[in-house]
Amino acid sequence: MTDDQHHERAVAGAWARIEAWLREHAPRSYRMLPPPAEEADIHEVQQQLDLTVPPGLAAFYRLHNGTGHPADFGWTPEPETGLPLQGQETAWLLPRKYGIPPVQHLPYWDEGPQTIGRPDDPMVRYLAFAATDRSGLYGLFADCTPGPGYGRIGTFAEADIPKLGVWPSFTDYLIEVADALYENRGVEYADGRQDTKVPGLVDQALVWDGPAHPRDPQWSRFA
Repeated sequence: MTDDQHHERAVAGAWARIEAWLREHAPRSYRMLPPPAEEADIHEVQQQLDLTVPPGLAAFYRLHNGTGHPADFGWTPEPETGLPLQGQETAWLLPRKYGIPPVQHLPYWDEGPQTIGRPDDPMVRYLAFAATDRSGLYGLFADCTPGPGYGRIGTFAEADIPKLGVWPSFTDYLIEVADALYENRGVEYADGRQDTKVPGLVDQALVWDGPAHPRDPQWSRFA
């Protein structure tokens, strides 16, 4: 099995667990998941940004073109997707309220982490792929720089130096998200820190917030 095949299989397994949870407990989030991204769109983004999307993240995009309705990120869905024109702001279903936009949106975040504290190295490639809102000022990025660090996941924030190595890869991140979801806890970082934000429900949509966050009554069935 190649490395890409390993990531493809691991991401598919982790996302299948997440999607099964959404289907049962957060149907509004589940209903708004988009269809897969087109392979041509993934390729075009790589050409435009002059980088290679890490295999785990590319594998996710082959399952869904983001974590929610394109309109949540300011995009009108293409007619062939079969999606309604309006979103329901359910895209922010990852821990710390992160959402992954349509792959076509990634170039619009190219002024993100790579422009803050960036080394004077023309080979550096940081790809912001998840954020707390459509502005893309706070979120997650993948290190797409060729070399031993390729594929590492870090966090970035406006006017702050990006933090690399928060997870070894997007695949590891998604597996941890699935585990945290089913264990009703915050995600655990590579350095052993555990997030205080836990999964909850608001209007049948998944959110991650403090334990006192309002939840649907049905939450008591599986908390």
